[in-house]
Amino acid sequence: MLTVAQIGFAQAVQEGKAAKKEMKAEKKVAKARELRENARTGKGLEIAGVSDPKTRMAKADRKMEKAAKKELKGEAKELKAVAKEKTKKAAGVD
Repeated sequence: MLTVAQIGFAQAVQEGKAAKKEMKAEKKVAKARELRENARTGKGLEIAGVSDPKTRMAKADRKMEKAAKKELKGEAKELKAVAKEKTKKAAGVD
């Protein structure tokens, strides 16, 4: 009984982690869009050579790359949960 509860809990934890990664990715995408829009419109404080539009766009691009990476990590967590479940079924631990 305890092992069945642990399996269910472990899978729930993996799914929770996946959901958290996806939420973080969405947050990063929103921030990247905001940074890109600010760079385009010149909104906010601008310091020559430090926060010119090109530098600000580069920052937005890096943020977008990190968001894509978070999305991949979320998908990996989901796949890991499914793999764990299938492994447990194959081992007959149901």
